[in-house]
Amino acid sequence: MSVDSISAPTGRTAVRSLRGLGIAVVALLGLVIAADVFALVVGARMYALWGAEPVDIAVYDRWESLYRWSDVATMNTFVACGVVFILWFRRARINAEAFAPDGHSLVRGWAVWGWIVPVVNLWIPRRVALDVWSASTPGTHLGAAPRQSSGLVNAWWTLWVVSTVPTALAMWIHAKAEGPAETRQAMALTLLSVLLDIAAAVLAVLVVRRLTSLQHRKALEAMPVP
Repeated sequence: MSVDSISAPTGRTAVRSLRGLGIAVVALLGLVIAADVFALVVGARMYALWGAEPVDIAVYDRWESLYRWSDVATMNTFVACGVVFILWFRRARINAEAFAPDGHSLVRGWAVWGWIVPVVNLWIPRRVALDVWSASTPGTHLGAAPRQSSGLVNAWWTLWVVSTVPTALAMWIHAKAEGPAETRQAMALTLLSVLLDIAAAVLAVLVVRRLTSLQHRKALEAMPVP
């Protein structure tokens, strides 16, 4: 049985299927991972070239061109995935409000603004995600949802936040770099950030698939029996 839209228990909100947006997010996360792997390979080669003596200029130029393309690929896939992910996240939050109207500590607007506002974007989306996860658990009463611990959500969010640290450090070191040693240090931190980003993206795929499935089951559970 499929569910596209049903009347919510509150009578104010419709529960809409997350499947279409979920498939799109997973596909885009796959592109993010592919772009990150490309950046990892090219970045590792550039790191080696910066430490080599002597350097073949022709070889260096080819890899530098690929390095620039990897920056474009990672940025474009990240932005595209981020937009669709936020749409999916917002729809999941709206659905969760129908499942558990009193089970949310933040208003639904934070499902979008929580990603955009600086500083608070380090913890607000996780807070929203945990509320949504709890409300979407099948079998939970359609009122105030009890807190459900989720190691998957916490692991994903931890990796996502931690991955921003080496990125910030790499940018700071690169900005003040005066020689090859500092440049290689910045590249090493960038490679670490990419590795963490790949791991976070893999966990994000699992979160999206799991929550989409939970909400589908929850919607079927809430449908009146004919």
